[in-house]
Amino acid sequence: MSLLQQMNADEFRTLLQYTEKYPTLGEELVKALTEKIVVIHLTIAEYISLCDALGIYCAPALSQVFQAFKSKP
Repeated sequence: MSLLQQMNADEFRTLLQYTEKYPTLGEELVKALTEKIVVIHLTIAEYISLCDALGIYCAPALSQVFQAFKSKP
């Protein structure tokens, strides 16, 4: 079952509103959600778009990922 099919009605409605507001980003996000079955397969850009579309603040999680790859002196 694709990620798009796993969304509840409220999330799907919010995604449609996002797609109307940002057609290009929304179309790319819908394509990604249709093709993938688990969230871990989303690219960072797709993940950010999904969080933005659903109104989820994702900066702390991304910050932790980037911190993990910082070089240590």
